[in-house]
Amino acid sequence: MEIGFIGIGKIATAVIEGLCTSDIGPSVLRLSPRNEENSKRLAEKYAQVMRMKDNQSVIDQSDIVFLALRPPQAPEILKSLRFRANQHIVSLIPLIRVSELEKILVPGIQICRAIPLPPVVNHNCPIPVFNAPDLVVELLNKTGQTISIQTEDQLHALWTLTCLITPYYDLLNELSEWTVLHGVGTETANRYIADLFQSLSFTAQIANPIHFNDLAQHAATPNGMNEQAGKEIRAKGAHRAYRDAADRILAKFPVRGGEGHK
Repeated sequence: MEIGFIGIGKIATAVIEGLCTSDIGPSVLRLSPRNEENSKRLAEKYAQVMRMKDNQSVIDQSDIVFLALRPPQAPEILKSLRFRANQHIVSLIPLIRVSELEKILVPGIQICRAIPLPPVVNHNCPIPVFNAPDLVVELLNKTGQTISIQTEDQLHALWTLTCLITPYYDLLNELSEWTVLHGVGTETANRYIADLFQSLSFTAQIANPIHFNDLAQHAATPNGMNEQAGKEIRAKGAHRAYRDAADRILAKFPVRGGEGHK
């Protein structure tokens, strides 16, 4: 399988490493020279990775091409490239709809969108996909767990949630600093916090069906510590801050017709 990557940032790098450490079978991963440090490191680390001389060389020799460009630069870069109608294009670009890509690329070309995140390097990551053919789904399943999404607006809502990665780790860091302040060693505090939240997420993952409110209520023993903490944090409106931030991020995504969400 010939797989190409245009743009070698953090997400593309994670996907490449995830694929190289998976069981995809004989394959060649062709990388654009963009981000010289990343592309050279990957080519040196994995025998199946090749750093090409330019973006067009990647496209000319690939059956599946991942687009991992930043939204502001993507249209101008893509306009200068020639794609083939029989190629599969996987866009990892957050703010550009399929209809816009179709105007830039070859008419009739197969374009889909996907949201892999850095954990794909560990083969453990949900990957929402839109308009993805079986070949692309099977490939991405080597690095995570694909979820087929029916509309691009639904995809954008899920994409918005990825903006909470930094706030999530900020929360864990805040809890770590508080724990250390109360006499626990940093390594012990960090290990406990990471494992605690992973175990809580796993409990939710295996619930059928998943109801977060039910899980919260189950943990909230009457007059207990969880009930008290839950009430105090809700009263301060802390959870609302996440909704407000998500609303502002979602507004950046275009709806049909090119305007943003209101």
